[in-house]
Amino acid sequence: MEQIGLAIIGSTGVIGKTHIDAIDGLSSCRLVGLNARRQGPLYQQASELGVRAYPTLDDLLIEPEIDAVIIATPHPSHRDITLKAIGSGKHVLVEKPMSVTPSESDEMIEAARRSNLSLGVLFNNRFRRQAQLMRELIDKNAVGKIYRASMVTAMFRSQDYYDRLDWRGTWEYEGGGALINQGIHAIDMFQWLVGMPKSVFGVVRTLKHSIEVEDYASAILEYEGGALATLQCDTVQAPNKQRIEIYGENGALEMDDWNVTLHHLDTPLQEFLENDKTIRFIPPGSNSETFELGIEEGTHAPAIDDFCRAIQEGRDPAITGEEGSKSQELVAAITLSGCTGERVSIPVDRTRYDSLIGQLKQTGRLPDRSYYPSQ
Repeated sequence: MEQIGLAIIGSTGVIGKTHIDAIDGLSSCRLVGLNARRQGPLYQQASELGVRAYPTLDDLLIEPEIDAVIIATPHPSHRDITLKAIGSGKHVLVEKPMSVTPSESDEMIEAARRSNLSLGVLFNNRFRRQAQLMRELIDKNAVGKIYRASMVTAMFRSQDYYDRLDWRGTWEYEGGGALINQGIHAIDMFQWLVGMPKSVFGVVRTLKHSIEVEDYASAILEYEGGALATLQCDTVQAPNKQRIEIYGENGALEMDDWNVTLHHLDTPLQEFLENDKTIRFIPPGSNSETFELGIEEGTHAPAIDDFCRAIQEGRDPAITGEEGSKSQELVAAITLSGCTGERVSIPVDRTRYDSLIGQLKQTGRLPDRSYYPSQ
């Protein structure tokens, strides 16, 4: 099949360079050109790579050799660039998070549908061996019907991290903190494994940093059928921790800092509860298997490869705009709940959430005691 011509928007940033490295060696695509705000580094980068530098987005979008663009800019710009690229007939692969609000994501998805173009979201952690294994085990019913799950994603950030760039840690330019920026990968993977809840009760706080947005968030997620899950995201905890626990009728699945363990019950839980007549505190027996998969690097490459092959084959990419927006829906629900003190149903009321974000931009801080009066 003919290679997909790609261009990277935001190529001189850290993530842009990650995409350049990922594309190198893929047979499904070729790098045609680059675009970035900083013109000096842009032209130097393009010269070193032997590709074209496009000084403006308009210059890039009229290039017929470019079939698709990868958006590697800060997420507050994702909506506008996506709409412009789709309007120019380009397929779009956008970095996480998809945008700032669910209503922005809705616009992006609708534009792609209307134009019959591919819109993908780059959640590369789904392409890790550990994530793929967990999804496979759940699909094979290894843990059975899920009744409880939990997730912790804690990635410490210094005050200097926020101070280095004006847009970080602000409602006006980032639209959130630990949830939408640092925690979004883990939230996406969690909902991919466990599913989307029907309602959320959240708490958001600015605990330790001098920033406008949350650096700490907790939530209780309620699912159809009564299953419950807890979620914790923050940038205040040391040491860092990435952990997912999934408990079902047949056993449990754990991912602790990318080490995956499956616990298989000798007797399904409900059966054990109903038939075990002894008076004791001993759970059903189990056996455990830990999968040594090691630390995996370079997961952007399979994500980009899947997106390009989807275009070639006329199918949806693994992570469509609809799928990629689910984590943003969860972020919005937790934020709205944390600011109102109310349980929030999913999907989130777009008008209400947009109103909240507007208020947060004006005040530049979370509501006192995390209470925001209902509109």
